[in-house]
Amino acid sequence: MKIVIIGNSVAAINAIEAIREKDKVSEIEVISDESYMAYSHPLLPNLVIGNISRSDKRFYYRSKDFYDKMNVKRVLGKKVVKIFSKNKYIALENNEKIEYDKLLITCGGTPFVPPMKGADLKEGVHTLTNIKAADKLKKDLPNIKKCVVIGGGLIGSKVAEKLAKYGIKVTLVELMKRVLFPVLDDTAADYVHKELKKDKVKLILEDSVVEIRGDKRPTEVVLSSGKTIDTDGVVVAVGVRPNLDFTKDSDIETNRGIVVDDYMQTNINNIYAAGDVAEAYDVIISAKRPVPVLPLAARQGRIAGLNIAESNIKYNGGFPMNSMSIGKVEFISMGIVDSEELEILKIEKDNEYRKFLIDNNRLVGMILVGNVERAGIFNWMIQNKFDVSWIKDTFLNSDFGWKYFDKAFRVLRLNRKIK
Repeated sequence: MKIVIIGNSVAAINAIEAIREKDKVSEIEVISDESYMAYSHPLLPNLVIGNISRSDKRFYYRSKDFYDKMNVKRVLGKKVVKIFSKNKYIALENNEKIEYDKLLITCGGTPFVPPMKGADLKEGVHTLTNIKAADKLKKDLPNIKKCVVIGGGLIGSKVAEKLAKYGIKVTLVELMKRVLFPVLDDTAADYVHKELKKDKVKLILEDSVVEIRGDKRPTEVVLSSGKTIDTDGVVVAVGVRPNLDFTKDSDIETNRGIVVDDYMQTNINNIYAAGDVAEAYDVIISAKRPVPVLPLAARQGRIAGLNIAESNIKYNGGFPMNSMSIGKVEFISMGIVDSEELEILKIEKDNEYRKFLIDNNRLVGMILVGNVERAGIFNWMIQNKFDVSWIKDTFLNSDFGWKYFDKAFRVLRLNRKIK
């Protein structure tokens, strides 16, 4: 049997490991338009300013000999342009055809650049979603004294922090009323605002860039409010969209992402999808949608791999979860972070903020700022729709942990794996 994987992502490597647990002999071939091992996208801002290098082991998800150990063939630096599901082969941009028996799509997302005049300037306008983009921005740093970062999400906030610490005058423009919307609420985001301002990042909220002006490279940007900002560099970090380009004109069902069932299989038999490109079940909203977060990509990849190897393992769904540090502020958020309808428990003291959102005695969301050590417990509660009616009053205690649970329950929880 020949298994082909499109995309060399964290979902792909977890799928490979899962397949090899069950199947030592089938041929596995990974195809990627990048020429690198699977690497950490959250570390790209660090790569840009030199906090980490491509020779650093921390930058990669597995060791250099991973593919050889797993007996995986790699076709790198080549782009897939079309899938022919009826004939069971894929076409590459050089007209090469690769046949498969089973196919897994883990190609992630592509950067979204909103429509604005000047976004196509040849120099000085950057995105930051892969190594090639990081290399381009790093090479351009000597030419950038002032930079406008468009978008205050996870990538935008982090790159703004890193560029400011590098010595560049940074202005961060965000359409919403806070950065990291909808990852954090107003209170939690204010911690991040303060840290960014400490690094001398200028925040412009509830506004957007409508034009980038310049001849060869940017000289200023124009905001929807009419204001202008002088700049010689722009980083567009508005977000990413599932990479669906090569699924066009195929029989694969897509919506916002590639639609998959409970076993990570698409509507086409023996074609699977996992990670940021997939539209899978979200346990919070009880519907399918893309949830582009690293832990879910890894879990989906593993389940897809097991099912490719005929294990028949169900994906029980996931939910948004994000963790990051900006300056001295570390946070983790999961599920729903803001609501006027749900029961809310929250406390703020000693540079810590804890917030929990509860629906009919089921935890459906939380934010931890500062003390994040017990996040795994809350993750488990959300995933398993655990009845918190008898313990929720202890959530606001900074020492909350398994010690608050009955001993018999702790033994049950800690001594068996819960899928």
